Amino acid sequence: MEIEIEFISSKVLESKSKGRKINYILNRIKKDKILVFERSLSSFDESKLIEETMKQIDEKFSGIEISTLKESNIDGVREKLIRILGGNPGGLTVIGPSKLVKKIKKEPERISLFAEFKDSRTRKK
Repeated sequence: MEIEIEFISSKVLESKSKGRKINYILNRIKKDKILVFERSLSSFDESKLIEETMKQIDEKFSGIEISTLKESNIDGVREKLIRILGGNPGGLTVIGPSKLVKKIKKEPERISLFAEFKDSRTRKK
């Protein structure tokens, strides 16, 4: 009854193309891992991830739960310039498989994730 959480450096995703980035995330989620990214995903990456997830839903893969916490100082000149240039000034993204993530509670400065692992092999008959 273990749940694996991976904390992933922003360098891991920066080195990948858009398609490879989405595949990297989905492959790890399909292995029942909860991912915590050092920086928030861009809005574009989030939408592409959701789009690709919807295409892959079947009996074995029920989808993802995702929540992003943006850096609190989004009104600064530096942050606006980074966003205009297509970058991401900071933040945090948490993604997990729908079958494990029961609830994500997002507040302005924190994300709480509630997960539960149910092993169908241990059910009583």
